[in-house]
Amino acid sequence: MPRRVAVIAAVAILFVCGLVHGLWAERWHTSRALTSALERVALVPLEIGDWRGEALEGDHEAFETAGAQRYWIRSYTNARTRQTVLAILMCGRAGRMAIHTPQLCYPGAVYEMDDAPVSTPMTSASGEALGTLNTARLSKTRGVGSKAVRLYWGWNPGDGWHAPSNPRWTYSGRPFLYKLYVSESQMPGNENAAAALLQELLPELRKTLSSGEHEAADRNNGDGTP
Repeated sequence: MPRRVAVIAAVAILFVCGLVHGLWAERWHTSRALTSALERVALVPLEIGDWRGEALEGDHEAFETAGAQRYWIRSYTNARTRQTVLAILMCGRAGRMAIHTPQLCYPGAVYEMDDAPVSTPMTSASGEALGTLNTARLSKTRGVGSKAVRLYWGWNPGDGWHAPSNPRWTYSGRPFLYKLYVSESQMPGNENAAAALLQELLPELRKTLSSGEHEAADRNNGDGTP
């Protein structure tokens, strides 16, 4: 039941964001870099280290409204600790992916941030730099399900994970953008579960989502549709 509530809340966030912003003006052209990036989303494995993923259903219309042309929702459970984390990966045109932020979206999904987002450098268990993500604690203001969650989120234009203060400006002109949400329910025994998953997930995303020559080719051709 908590898992189902978490999915419903995540979809509600996306839907509210889309309604608030409306349709983002863009040229309807699919670049080679965007096509390649979209194809990579499904390649992220379900099993990563001790974590076992389960694909969850989402509202396709809500994700489409949010600009996600490819996405997945997964519940990852650690086989040893039994901790559970919800992860959402999306990909689409940068202009659409950059405008939906938790600061705007979560109040519409009955969550409020307890504090300002903190830009947090992420590292692997061995100390390897894995990029930067925002993190914040959020509390549910009404309804059923977990009363508080710890959320991590960030964007990736093909060169790693970042947490810019103004993603819309930062990624203007990019052909595509990945967005990642990773959240844990703030319940006894589940503390720091999201951070633990990210130590395993981010290196896998680096390998799977690397855009390499496709993005470079599109930039050289001036094919940088936001």
